[in-house]
Amino acid sequence: MRFVRGIDLRAAGAVLIALAAGVGMLFVVAARPDGGAASSEEPAVALAAGEVLATGPIQPARLSIPTLGVDAPVESRGTMQYENPFTGEQVIGYGVPESMATTSWWSDGPQPGSGEMAVILGHQQAGGGAVFDRLHTLEDGDEVALRDGSGAVLRLRVLGSPVTGLDKATSALAETLNGHPADADVALVTCGGEFDDDAGASTDNTVVFATVVR
Repeated sequence: MRFVRGIDLRAAGAVLIALAAGVGMLFVVAARPDGGAASSEEPAVALAAGEVLATGPIQPARLSIPTLGVDAPVESRGTMQYENPFTGEQVIGYGVPESMATTSWWSDGPQPGSGEMAVILGHQQAGGGAVFDRLHTLEDGDEVALRDGSGAVLRLRVLGSPVTGLDKATSALAETLNGHPADADVALVTCGGEFDDDAGASTDNTVVFATVVR
């Protein structure tokens, strides 16, 4: 049995994962203590013709964040192995989006709306042009929507302020995701901080948590 940064991979119901592209920070995705109960607050995400509200877990095909003007495809990407350029460690990680304009859902983990915290990733780059360039500007209560291929819409709202400055050379991302809010249904994750030319990666991560609204 392999241990990484003190986390026992045998933990019941736990899934060990790390953010790809040189992050190398590990965390456990855990079920929500309340079993996935959603807030009664209504967001203002509009339904398009033919769309219906999702009544259970979905396989996301599209992500929209009206405040940021984001409306992007969601790829399904599984687990991969990478070398963290800051530490040289081999880490288990997400398959990141293939394009700066798309996002990815960790398909080896929970589905959005399942009562466990799903993970959606997107790129950020200092020069602009990436889907999560402004993820760090989201505010508590901002709206997020995930749509599946059949038109079912899972409505969410942002929980609290974005968590920024998570140093990729430490366990900061692990600690943040392990300590996610009890009612977090989705974690939106991207890069941040300065770009390290030697490592070929940015130094930090940013995380935004969101909860389902029905």
